[in-house]
Amino acid sequence: MKIAVIGAGIVGASATYHLAKWGHEVTVIDNQERGQATAHAAGIICPWLSKRRNKVWYELAKNSAAFYPELSEELAGVKIESGYKQVGTLALRAREESLISLFDLAIERRKTAPTMGEIKLLNEEEVRERFPLVKPGFGAVFVSGGGRVRGGQIRDALLQGAAQNGITQIFETAKLTAEGALFAGEKEVPYDRLVLSAGAFLPKLMEPLGYKAQVLAQKGQIITMTFDQKTDDWPVILPPATKSIVPFNDGEIMLGATHEKEAEFDLEKTEAGYREIVTELSTFIHLENALKSDMSVGTRPYTPDFAPFIGQVGQEPIFVANGLGASGLTTGPFVGKLLAESATSEKTSMDIARFDPAPYITKF
Repeated sequence: MKIAVIGAGIVGASATYHLAKWGHEVTVIDNQERGQATAHAAGIICPWLSKRRNKVWYELAKNSAAFYPELSEELAGVKIESGYKQVGTLALRAREESLISLFDLAIERRKTAPTMGEIKLLNEEEVRERFPLVKPGFGAVFVSGGGRVRGGQIRDALLQGAAQNGITQIFETAKLTAEGALFAGEKEVPYDRLVLSAGAFLPKLMEPLGYKAQVLAQKGQIITMTFDQKTDDWPVILPPATKSIVPFNDGEIMLGATHEKEAEFDLEKTEAGYREIVTELSTFIHLENALKSDMSVGTRPYTPDFAPFIGQVGQEPIFVANGLGASGLTTGPFVGKLLAESATSEKTSMDIARFDPAPYITKF
């Protein structure tokens, strides 16, 4: 089957990888938009401690986290490094009651999520043994199965894996006509089925088809600081805050991100964004001795009710996934696989009926 994929962020790259692996003739079109969320993101793969009340989202995130080790091993089998690494997660808390409550939640959730691995309560000294920059006053729940990943690296790994199975990559802006014809630049691209993984750019893409997509754009700024520390195996940190702390190799720690709804597609780095991140996270770790720092900016998609959608658009040969928001790196590879399964009429790896696109994509 000829399948065209529009958008090669983390969802589109995963869909492309799986479709190519299953033997389909895949063309992936991406204009390498400067604000692509995946390219600028660093992610913590540890959804199990989330207190979001949306149980449907949690099931998706739990299955997505379990998929990461499997996918990483599969890529390693063809000599591709995904960048995913299970370094463990420190969920910091200052109050003992909060630690006990979170520990109990983790123990309960591990019953259906063995990927979580070992769960421990750590005191202040044990926390700083694992992450020396943590300030005094914080214990932690440690979850050994927590992981980290760079958006750009896992995306590139998936596209590299897809290329091993033969794909066509076109670096142009995709456009659809009212009749459903697809163009990449000036060239028409034939397809049997169309996969749309265009992130925050979906509304503009679908407009010529007569569809309104309820997808909104949110600006996210993230800081990368470098320290004179060997951070290669440090755990990621989930503080009691809206932002997270993700260490990588060679002293590099990523901090963020902001959630700026009004800014939408603005890609300017701002002093206000920098101050917001540093002010919030300096409560938990020492940042004053950073050797250098930099910022990057991306545009993430979200829906009015913050729920994702995955599946077919009505009876059209069009399949779409979007609205992952801040959980894009956690859920993206698994959602891409679900999207590929949906587009090829395969049985999906989990029931996606609850992620029906219909409430979010309507005819004008």
